[in-house]
Amino acid sequence: MTQSRTSLGLTLLALLATASSLLASGFAIPEQSAKASGLAGAWVAGADDAAANWYNPAALVWLDETEVQFGFNAITVGGDTEFLVNDPSFGVFQDTTFEPEGSIETPVHLYYAQKVGQRGAFGFGITTPFGLVTDWTERPVTFAAAKAELQTFVLNPNFAYQLTEYWSIAIGLDYILADIKSFSREVPIDLDGNPLNGFEVIGHSNLTGDGNDIGWNLAIHKKAPGLDFGLTYRSELTPTIEGTIDYDNFGPLASFFPSSPGSADLNLPAQAAIGIAVSPGGAWSYEFDINWTGWSTFDALVIDIENEVPGFSEDLFIPEDWDDTMAYRFGMARSSGNHEWRFGALFDEGAVPANRLRPSIPDADRTGGTIGFGFEGAKWNIDAYYLALFFSDQAAERTDAGSEGVVLGDYKSFANLAGLTFSRRF
Repeated sequence: MTQSRTSLGLTLLALLATASSLLASGFAIPEQSAKASGLAGAWVAGADDAAANWYNPAALVWLDETEVQFGFNAITVGGDTEFLVNDPSFGVFQDTTFEPEGSIETPVHLYYAQKVGQRGAFGFGITTPFGLVTDWTERPVTFAAAKAELQTFVLNPNFAYQLTEYWSIAIGLDYILADIKSFSREVPIDLDGNPLNGFEVIGHSNLTGDGNDIGWNLAIHKKAPGLDFGLTYRSELTPTIEGTIDYDNFGPLASFFPSSPGSADLNLPAQAAIGIAVSPGGAWSYEFDINWTGWSTFDALVIDIENEVPGFSEDLFIPEDWDDTMAYRFGMARSSGNHEWRFGALFDEGAVPANRLRPSIPDADRTGGTIGFGFEGAKWNIDAYYLALFFSDQAAERTDAGSEGVVLGDYKSFANLAGLTFSRRF
């Protein structure tokens, strides 16, 4: 019998490694406000409503009224992704195109902000800043990854204080909840050692679990006539995912694949952003932001399996070697009366190296263009945006032992994002 240990290793690699990478900058969801998203997310300096709680909490001190916001995004997933595979080790000997199942996901955001005395302000946000759904249904891609679904929520209280006429600071907490709803793949096993006979057993594995952690954030803001400045920092988070790995359809090998509790510490990166907003007078305003994500801290994933079976199910050390990423965002807006048109452009680096690129993580550099619109009423606002996101073509490579589970091929991806945010002031 061959591929028993390898198959299980690939299973956990595709599942738990995917779980962590779903929290990567490559699959982060920076769109946490329709107003900010219409400006391609360039809003660290110009934040001027309750969503400042996420983009720059120090700007909360400049709000004049108590405000509540609720919004959501609609994100197309999978429908515009193609994977051109040519990998004999996975049984594909000529160029073959595979496509995941498509879906529309709707992450939400909720904010509250109010003044505290003359110089202080309090804000609270519930955001969904990380997540992914991928659903591959065709073999042999399903041997590397089938369905991956993860959802996160961040609860983020902040307190801001005005230091001088123009400067303010803020400090807050980030409490993250991560829920792995499904991470599955098919597990092929060659019982007789003759690859010409194919796989005698094709089992199925699935990981579910959840975890949490607490981090912190700091922010600085300067609001001056015609020129705003913002700087934010969010700390590293390390939730421990506690879950269960379930196996089925293993037939005579069922005893070698017992369901088992498992855990892994996920080193999620620190993030920082800096922005400058300019309002030269007249109807137009502009902002340029630079964002940094410290993904190099995610260099490996250590998996602890409680019910070990020697030679089959053992603790694993999986190299990841992700890269720090930079994102550059530019937005401009034209105001006229009680409505505003917004436009933006962005470039965002991918975090996953080519030799760690798996079907559940089709990450790449991306560029995008946005358009947005806002209407301001006496006590309420509505904001909307659309973002077209173009991923660079990315080839997956196998170069070392850490490339286990990588399918050789070229990824092509595109995504549509749109959203609405509703605001009410009191």
